[in-house]
Amino acid sequence: MDCHIQNLPFDPTALHGLSEKLLLSHHQNDYGGAVHRLNAIRMHLTTLSPTTAPGYVWNGLKREELMATNAMLLHELYFGCLGGNGSEMSPAMALALSASFGSVALWRDEFAAMGRAMGSGAGWVLLVYQPREGHLVNQWAADHTQALVGGIPLLALDMYEHAYHLDYGPAAGPYVEAFMANIAWNTVYARYQQAIYGVSESLGANHAEVEGALLVDVRREGVYKTALTRIAGAQWKDPSDIELWAKELPQDRAIVVYCVYGHEVSRSAAMRLRAAGLNVRFLRGGIDAWEAAGQRIEHKATAT
Repeated sequence: MDCHIQNLPFDPTALHGLSEKLLLSHHQNDYGGAVHRLNAIRMHLTTLSPTTAPGYVWNGLKREELMATNAMLLHELYFGCLGGNGSEMSPAMALALSASFGSVALWRDEFAAMGRAMGSGAGWVLLVYQPREGHLVNQWAADHTQALVGGIPLLALDMYEHAYHLDYGPAAGPYVEAFMANIAWNTVYARYQQAIYGVSESLGANHAEVEGALLVDVRREGVYKTALTRIAGAQWKDPSDIELWAKELPQDRAIVVYCVYGHEVSRSAAMRLRAAGLNVRFLRGGIDAWEAAGQRIEHKATAT
């Protein structure tokens, strides 16, 4: 079945610093060309005989198929990341970046620097969720064949000249800044949530499975400070500083982390801590479901 070209998910006249002419040319010629090329390669592959076609033909076509497939997918991710104002970000997304890079500003500086460094060449800069270690990384890719094994791309910056030359000529720096100013963080955050849920679902603990475990409250600092209660016996740890306190947790004891609803904050914390060799799960439904079920809680002011 042929792949079909997806429409731009935003109004190409509405992006600041990226012209309609550039965006339409990029979408129609480079992304559209990759889709057409992939369909043609796959059609050619159906005509080959596995027993008689030379190995070099298979190698060449399968490499071209990989390049065309990734070109299609990366361009769809690239366009899907645009249409925002580059700054409005959910607290949970900001926490994820801070926990992995130190702060949102540090992430931004590194990501943009990688893009500018590619200005004399070509390739991609990707924000990727890496499940093995449970954190976010900025990935460098010189062409469409390079990917982080197991990584889930969340944000893509196209640094091939076709992405900016019509507007900026060889000046990659201003293009990178324009891209950063148009990121739609709501779509990036949605991909981050999907990535976390996909890799963490098996790590959930039900209420009956908490008994005997060390309970760690990983609600965001602002949320924890305004909350009146916590699960009885739990200790709070700032999820943005997870690398600092992970070393303090016992290696020989089951640990359950929880946030408000059992969403990405506790799930990502569990993934990070498991990568450090700890026996950690997250509490399904978080403290909200725990309290609704009548489980034991305590007021923070009276907790010891």
